[in-house]
Amino acid sequence: MCLSGCNNPSKPSSGPAAACPVDGSSPACPTVKVVINLSQPVACPGHPLSITAVGTPSGGQYSWTVTGDGELVDTAGTAVSTGATVNLRSFKPDDAAGNIPQRLATLKVTYTHPQGTATDTKNVTIHKIDFEVTNTAVMPGVTQVNELPAGVVLGNAPGMATMSTTPSVKIKLDPSCPRKPDCAANHQVGFLQTVVTNDRRIRYTNTLIQVTVVLPIRDQIAGPAPFYNQSYGGGLTGLVPFSADGDTEVVHHEDSPSQNAAWSDPRVAAPGPPPATNRQLRQLFFSNGFHVWLVVQNIEWSRHDPGHSFVYLRNYSWSMSLNVAVDTTKLVGSRCTPTSHPPTIGAVSIGKGASDPNLSAPYPNVNNNVTVKAAPTI
Repeated sequence: MCLSGCNNPSKPSSGPAAACPVDGSSPACPTVKVVINLSQPVACPGHPLSITAVGTPSGGQYSWTVTGDGELVDTAGTAVSTGATVNLRSFKPDDAAGNIPQRLATLKVTYTHPQGTATDTKNVTIHKIDFEVTNTAVMPGVTQVNELPAGVVLGNAPGMATMSTTPSVKIKLDPSCPRKPDCAANHQVGFLQTVVTNDRRIRYTNTLIQVTVVLPIRDQIAGPAPFYNQSYGGGLTGLVPFSADGDTEVVHHEDSPSQNAAWSDPRVAAPGPPPATNRQLRQLFFSNGFHVWLVVQNIEWSRHDPGHSFVYLRNYSWSMSLNVAVDTTKLVGSRCTPTSHPPTIGAVSIGKGASDPNLSAPYPNVNNNVTVKAAPTI
């Protein structure tokens, strides 16, 4: 046993190893770096841009943030903030100007590795898209009395819509767009219409029939929802996207509201003659107000956020009204007065305007309420 003056060698340290310098000055500890790579030089509105970070040495973890105009999602469209690859998407039209302005998103990735931490930042441009709109005149027709042997129809004149318009819309992609055919085809043009006022009453001597809807209500003739009809791109079978940069699509919108009534009261309990006026049609009240938007829809954006997938190019209001008195003692063809009234067409304005379209499911041709009830004698 050695009590003093022993010359034993020292034991190895069992403590933790010194951390690698962040600058990689030790040969065994390379510098930790990270670089952001874009799959395309700029992003297209509404279309996910794949972005990959490459960290060295490998084996670390990635954490992302984005500021400005954009959001980060995975391939399924779910919000994401980690992983080597993310997707940036952005769709932010200018509701006042009726276009898609250039936007900018700033990405930052933090790469955390056992040997250190590194960051990289990159600005990503989402290119602009302009739309050239021509032929925006809205043509008025008329709401008129159409008397038939069984009753009367208030509606448009034969061959002429009460309101119609046929504008042309040209898509103009920014020259920087890296995928012009696909980007153009991701946009389709059409019309939205919302009913904002409604008064439809049929008055017999002892009966009131009234047609009501919950206002404001989305309007639709042939869909697909939420569009008013299918007459887009010159076709009648569905929405037609733009085919290429510079493509012009001609779109048509028309409406001819109508209301019909029999000459004789259909309510079984209504009293019959005498007097001779019992069970006779006496009055018709017929008016509606509408707001219309000419829009371009971003198809990809509509799949996850349909309510915010529109570029509002133009908007206008219009209304129609024809309230008539009926005298069934006269011959068919001269029973109703007045016999016609033109619609009121508002100015066509750029952008969305002050009101919002109703995009929900109900629409008046299906979702209406008809009440038939006894009323004071007139």
